[in-house]
Amino acid sequence: MRRPSLLLLLTFLLLPQAATAIQLHWADGSTDITTSSNTQALLVVQADSVEMTLPNSWRLQWTADSLGVQFSAFDPNGACLVDTAKVDSIIPPQTPADSAANLMTATFCSSGAQSAASAYYLVDVPGGGHGKLKVVALNRADTTQVIESNEVTFNGGIGGDYAPVVLGASSIHQSLQLSVSVVGADLNGASSLNVTAQDGSWSLPLLITARGDSAMTGVASVAALLPACEASVGSSGGSISAAPLEADQTPDVIKGLGGCSAQYWETILSPPPYLHGYTIQPKDFSFTFGFVDSTTHRYGLYLFYIRHNYWYDEFYDQYGNHHLPQPDLNEQNIGHVKVLNFDPWQSSATDTAAISTVNRTNKFDALHVWAPTIVHPAGPTFHMFYTGVRADQSGRQNQSIGVAISTSLDSWAQQDSVQLSVADIPWALKNPRWYPYNGSKQLRDPFVMEDPTHAGQWLMYFVSLDSLSMTFTVKTDTTTGLPDTTANMRMAVGLAKSTDLRHWTALPKPFGGTEKPTSMSGAAVVESPHVFRHNNRWWMPYTVDQDQVFFETGSDPTDTTASKWTSPIWLRGVAQNRPEPLHYWHATEHLGSGAYEYLAAFNDNASSIDIMGILATDSAAIDSFALGCPANPPAGVGNGDTPLDVRLVVTRASLGASEIRLRMELPTRMPVRLSVYDIAGRRRAMLVDRDLPHGITTVKWDERGDSGERLASGVYFVRLTCAKGARVSKLVMLH
Repeated sequence: MRRPSLLLLLTFLLLPQAATAIQLHWADGSTDITTSSNTQALLVVQADSVEMTLPNSWRLQWTADSLGVQFSAFDPNGACLVDTAKVDSIIPPQTPADSAANLMTATFCSSGAQSAASAYYLVDVPGGGHGKLKVVALNRADTTQVIESNEVTFNGGIGGDYAPVVLGASSIHQSLQLSVSVVGADLNGASSLNVTAQDGSWSLPLLITARGDSAMTGVASVAALLPACEASVGSSGGSISAAPLEADQTPDVIKGLGGCSAQYWETILSPPPYLHGYTIQPKDFSFTFGFVDSTTHRYGLYLFYIRHNYWYDEFYDQYGNHHLPQPDLNEQNIGHVKVLNFDPWQSSATDTAAISTVNRTNKFDALHVWAPTIVHPAGPTFHMFYTGVRADQSGRQNQSIGVAISTSLDSWAQQDSVQLSVADIPWALKNPRWYPYNGSKQLRDPFVMEDPTHAGQWLMYFVSLDSLSMTFTVKTDTTTGLPDTTANMRMAVGLAKSTDLRHWTALPKPFGGTEKPTSMSGAAVVESPHVFRHNNRWWMPYTVDQDQVFFETGSDPTDTTASKWTSPIWLRGVAQNRPEPLHYWHATEHLGSGAYEYLAAFNDNASSIDIMGILATDSAAIDSFALGCPANPPAGVGNGDTPLDVRLVVTRASLGASEIRLRMELPTRMPVRLSVYDIAGRRRAMLVDRDLPHGITTVKWDERGDSGERLASGVYFVRLTCAKGARVSKLVMLH
């Protein structure tokens, strides 16, 4: 029988109470040994007469004034031939977290068929040194309790505290607030609580809200779903201990449109001040998914956009009112709203500034901020890449690309370092001193995504002036008779790559076709590129001369060779039925959600962001498409009384009441199972196992299990499972 001493993943929610169920002593039965020379001693871990058997795993803690304390394995062949479990192998740290915690795993072996009642360690005790040891574990019968052995010593022991140890961890992340709890021993000595990647690539500090010797809880605002990771505690002495956390369950997300198009109107933004005749237009935008508040389990969309201000010059209106000219407030912040469904956009949505130029004097983004793009690498942190504009001493407005980071999607930390500048781009025109740029460096409109061709790499698309295609036209001035030279400067879409989202390397050439003349005009300005996959091709839309959207398609989004992409295609020209709003579209964005995908754009005729579903077309052409609404909007978005999501709400008249009500909300009729589990993961009651109609269904439960007994006081989980996923609510029962 092999019995690893690594921790099991254990869920707990009650504050654990210490209990004694393990005895610890040296081989001669004593709790202290005296030795003046280096000695190998047997340390015995033994279950008491009540427990009879040892837990499946435990942690051995020790503190000493010598580094000579070591643990050795017995002969594996001999260890496995006896009834008493003995250490047959020592496994060194396997992860960065193990290394930080100095965690070694001892595996035990015996010939017994049942769980062992005792186990032996082979310990190297340093002569003349002093130390103490104890064993801690989670109680198998109640994983909210910590089992702690008596203490053994050598050479009389030593003062001081044991390092904090984490035995198990759990998290609740059903809203913007992430709550993580750990159970262990000596946690009063912990100085920090973090959520950390298993490979050590990221770490998120938590605000500690409760702490005892055997339990600790911390919280943070985290909008992202977290992958499988670890909860770790640290001490002022530098020790670290960790336990695994399960990955967050993926909630249902927005999947359909309730109408044929959705519009995000400027009217939900803050109205202009009295007598100030400007309006705010939400230009150049980006979407991302995340938890939308800190109280309910709602997962929706965050929309980030440029707040572009328009205003009138100073004048007197027909009523004699004097209108003052407005200061240059254009694009000094990137606003955002949170929405739960496309139809309609919530008129009560609050428009707030995510990032701004306030307090950014002398920074790369001191004057304007443009064109946000949001990416979420594994972990809790979102990155917003955006264009920053700064005026130099000569008045030139130079553009570069920077980044802000956030875990909540509400509060962002703008980084001072520039991520990409004109100087970093081999093909970019470094000093466009001719009209209309007059020396202002041009680099803007980043779009960032994961590289589909190389794991662990990121791609950034952007636009800049192409020095490789620059030409000059010389004409004779009809007034002076002198030659007049005109510089023909064109923008192109470029690409940079990164493995860490911090250091970027631009490719030596741009996408060669993006500065070619289009069917409408010779494109001098190309803006707002982005890339997405559709019809088994990569599409690259961009806005030409601030007028119309064109796109190219190719098979490799990282190949900048012009011949590998189609010639520019007019978006409205190939859209089925040529929808009229497309004539006013600029700065498109793609939004995909499972089998459904959407195209959005700023509509300068309606001063809105339009969103339309991308539908199957009557044409077999790869580069054709249709826009509109799905014929049967899928569950997840609805109108009237139809729920927008699957929900589970647990209510009762008062804490301790014998009857509990469980309310389920479903977007459509579907099979549902509703069960109650105890803290050890055992199902105690099946409440529903049948089809339920769409809408609200309420179930009453008398707190009795499947066998008819009333369940004891404690923490339980109510789990709703259906075709659209699962919902879990915690339930505390007190009798």
